[in-house]
Amino acid sequence: MTNNLEILKFKANERVITQGDTADKTYMILSGKMRVYLEEGSKIVELAQLGEDQIFGESAIFSDAPYGANVDALEDSELYVITPESMKEMLQDADPIVRALIQMLIERLKKTNEALLKSETREYIDVALI
Repeated sequence: MTNNLEILKFKANERVITQGDTADKTYMILSGKMRVYLEEGSKIVELAQLGEDQIFGESAIFSDAPYGANVDALEDSELYVITPESMKEMLQDADPIVRALIQMLIERLKKTNEALLKSETREYIDVALI
């Protein structure tokens, strides 16, 4: 299946995903490194650094929600592009329990990310007021 997927190249420091944009793609890293982070005003919460064979953008593509975080290339990178259509094709033969498990994990991840951003922002505001 991966032979049919488009490959995109990104330079170091180039934005791949912008938080809040409409989710239309998932990416798998063929080479390079990515930085995943949340941003609210001047506050930045680092979520992860990802490398080869890791996937990002998947929660938004499964839930039809906007991207929940920014992703920037930390170094020159090559990524597989997975569209909703190619994702559906890959999952159509998956067990229904596996599909349900994936949906549940995605929802938990989104809630955790939202709680983390609120907590970090609240802590930042408390410190600023002191």
